[in-house]
Amino acid sequence: MIKPKLRSNLMYGVVAFIFALILFFNANGRAIQSPIGGSTVTTESFEETVNNVRIEALYDDEKYYIHGYNPTVAVKLSSINRIQLNTEANADTRGFQVIADLTGLGEGTHEVKLRIQNMSSAVTGTIEPTKITVTIESRTSAEMPVEPAYSTSNLESGFTIDSVAVNPEKVNITTGSQTLAEIDRLVATVDPTKLTDHNLEETVRVQAMDKEGNVLSVVADPPEVTVNITVTAPQKQVYLYPEQTGKQASNIASYNLSLAENTAIIGGEQSKLDTIESIAVPVDVSGITKETKQKVHVPVESGLTVDPTEVTVTISPRLMPSSSTPSSSAVDSGKSEEQTKPSTTSTSTAEETTTEQSESADDSASKTTSEESEVSTSSSTETTSESSQTAQGPTQTTSQGDSLQMAVNDADESSSTEMK
Repeated sequence: MIKPKLRSNLMYGVVAFIFALILFFNANGRAIQSPIGGSTVTTESFEETVNNVRIEALYDDEKYYIHGYNPTVAVKLSSINRIQLNTEANADTRGFQVIADLTGLGEGTHEVKLRIQNMSSAVTGTIEPTKITVTIESRTSAEMPVEPAYSTSNLESGFTIDSVAVNPEKVNITTGSQTLAEIDRLVATVDPTKLTDHNLEETVRVQAMDKEGNVLSVVADPPEVTVNITVTAPQKQVYLYPEQTGKQASNIASYNLSLAENTAIIGGEQSKLDTIESIAVPVDVSGITKETKQKVHVPVESGLTVDPTEVTVTISPRLMPSSSTPSSSAVDSGKSEEQTKPSTTSTSTAEETTTEQSESADDSASKTTSEESEVSTSSSTETTSESSQTAQGPTQTTSQGDSLQMAVNDADESSSTEMK
């Protein structure tokens, strides 16, 4: 006879086992028939397609080189366990692989069936496509030069390609023996949209091409090279001229600015070059009181280049005139006074001569007309002699002679009056 306590524990165990079975089949997505009431339990199934799953080819990679197939396929996954499905769909956490088993196959073209390996038991997968066509060749290697390939279709008007360099210039390639014989050249093709109006440095993948320009299957080492393209812009020679800036010193009258180079070469878009004939070079004279040389930057607008970028300018200040220096008006005044002095002396001499002539006329009032003429002639001679002595040196002027002549005439008139 079973004791009541033991019977109770056995019942609990059976119930627990039944629920465990229900949870197990629910997790694995299978339809189960419940022993309780005979009802059927079904669960929802999830699906997801994973693209670009890489094919793992099994072959002797030291002896053979394979090509001619798409290296990736799509895999359709399904499961009632969402967590397991997401794990296999994620490239970082998945456990399955797509296998192409080429072992036992020799050189030539073969059709190979694909299979899934290491998939979770809770997830099922279907490969699309299920087969691939593979070409197997004997493996070989060679070193070949790389040619840069570029297009000038997007190059700005007036710009030209100055030089093109590839680094490294040669690479090692691994391929099939038959494919190696078909290779015409290795190229590194530059994106044409990047080659416009400036120098270009770009990392480019190496490709092998046949004579028709078809891309061939190779493995390059290194797989990429660096292409450097130097672009030359349109150029033009322009004039340079100094332009004074800054605060001028108070004791400086002006500055003489002299550039060591009066021309420069500018480069850039042709439309911009056409608008420029000369460039003003700003020269700051602030605080400069003696001759100074300095290097000055040659300014150009954005997008243009200039050679040279700097020029040497010589700054020569001119001082203000000193206050102790006689002015031009003072000098002219002094000259005027010197020129006036002889005239004054001549006038005084003429007056003295007139007085003497008057006295001579009084003394000879009783003489005859002929004697009066002689006296007059004698007086004129004496007057002329005295005037010559008074006007010494080359400073005598025409005005002095006129004054003497007037004095003589006055004396003659006075003598004639007295005689009458």
